[in-house]
Amino acid sequence: MRITGGKARGILLTVPNGVEYLRPATDFLREAVFSSLRPKMHGAFVLDLFAGIGSYGLEALSRGADACVFVENNRLAVDAIENNIRGVKKSAARNFTVKVFSQDVFVWAETCDVKFDIIFIDPPYNMVENRGQELLATFSQFLKPSEESRMVIEVPGLYKMNVPDDIVEVRRLGRTGHSRQPNALIYGKK
Repeated sequence: MRITGGKARGILLTVPNGVEYLRPATDFLREAVFSSLRPKMHGAFVLDLFAGIGSYGLEALSRGADACVFVENNRLAVDAIENNIRGVKKSAARNFTVKVFSQDVFVWAETCDVKFDIIFIDPPYNMVENRGQELLATFSQFLKPSEESRMVIEVPGLYKMNVPDDIVEVRRLGRTGHSRQPNALIYGKK
């Protein structure tokens, strides 16, 4: 697992042992997502939910985002995020702002009062299948009301998402013909 682009390109990310649900985003999928988001990344305020080891948020920081909030409830994964932040900061040799919350994303959402340019959601796939619409409805409220803002959710292969009224699907990325390969759905505000 590594950073695929930007100033910290190529650095390896720490992945903890013993976190059974951890499924870091593949390099292939992250490269496709960030290729699609390239013009929106510079100076962005990013939210990385179900952050795992922080690969989406760290990639965004490496590629020019100014700030990122990471939310992850597993302590081993949070330790990995903090370690990975230090590595990206050192390699990128630039200042950016980060905040790491070690708590459930739904609990965190109850007290959040800020809006983000880009939101990454990478939950366990069983949660996508059981609570997909709730995920979109809950977290789309934290997306800035701008044509440039984007929300990215990683889903299992051919999964279809019901979309709340305030957002629209902009793009689907991944190997769409494979039901077992992860896809990323990108949404924008209406």
